[in-house]
Amino acid sequence: MSEEQGRHSRALDAELITDPHQKASAEARNGLRQFDAVIELVEYFSHPDRKFKIRPSQLLHLHRLALEGISSYAGNWRPAGIEIGGSKHQPVGAHLVPEKIEEKCDYVNDN
Repeated sequence: MSEEQGRHSRALDAELITDPHQKASAEARNGLRQFDAVIELVEYFSHPDRKFKIRPSQLLHLHRLALEGISSYAGNWRPAGIEIGGSKHQPVGAHLVPEKIEEKCDYVNDN
C-alpha cells in the first residue's frame, strides 16, 4: 500500500474525561453549578421591573457550566452533524443551530 492510500483523517473527540466514574463526578458537580446559575436567573427575573427574556447567550452559559471540563465543546453550539441512535429524528445541520436557537428563544419570549 502506498503512503497516500494509508492516509486518513479522524475527528478529535470532544470528550476530555474518559473514565466513567470521573465523568459522573464532573457531571454531578457541573449539574449543581448549572442549577445555581438557573436559580440566579430566576431570582434576577423575579424583580417586578424585569421582564423575562431568554437569550442564546444564557443558553450557551448554561451549556458551558454543564460541560466544562468534560467536553471541549462546552459553551459552544455543536460544530458538526450529529445523529441520534434509534431515532427517526434528523437534527438540523450544525450551520443552522444558531438560527434555530434564536427562533426558539423568540418563540419562548413571545409566548
